[in-house]
Amino acid sequence: MNYIQIDRTNFVEIILQEFPAFRTQWDLHLESWNSLLERPVALDIAEFADFAIDTICDGVDVEISKISRVTEQMLECGDSVIKYAFRRMFLEQIAHRQSRGGFPIDRFTSKLQPLGYYHWQAIDRSWAIHPSGVAID
Repeated sequence: MNYIQIDRTNFVEIILQEFPAFRTQWDLHLESWNSLLERPVALDIAEFADFAIDTICDGVDVEISKISRVTEQMLECGDSVIKYAFRRMFLEQIAHRQSRGGFPIDRFTSKLQPLGYYHWQAIDRSWAIHPSGVAID
């Protein structure tokens, strides 16, 4: 992949270009925030994770593939804040949803690209859960 450096100033625009349907949710997210306070990037990524979880549940393969591609782009080209937030927040929020059961995680994990899959495996090892959602004994 050959992308520009991604940081807190441009990552949302990249996401919105790929996911126009996220715009309404994003605008509501912005409206709910006190404009006098700096909004942590973690909250913005968590909002996108909520959108991704809903998309994974809907099971639209093209959109799930795009989530995987954007995740890979953020992990590959993000600055240290974006990389950390996508590893530790975005992927973990999806993994946490999986842990509650009834979540079609295979729709997402089957489309992960190399960096995304690597970090997903790290979550599996630390949580002792396979990508299929089966606990490791």
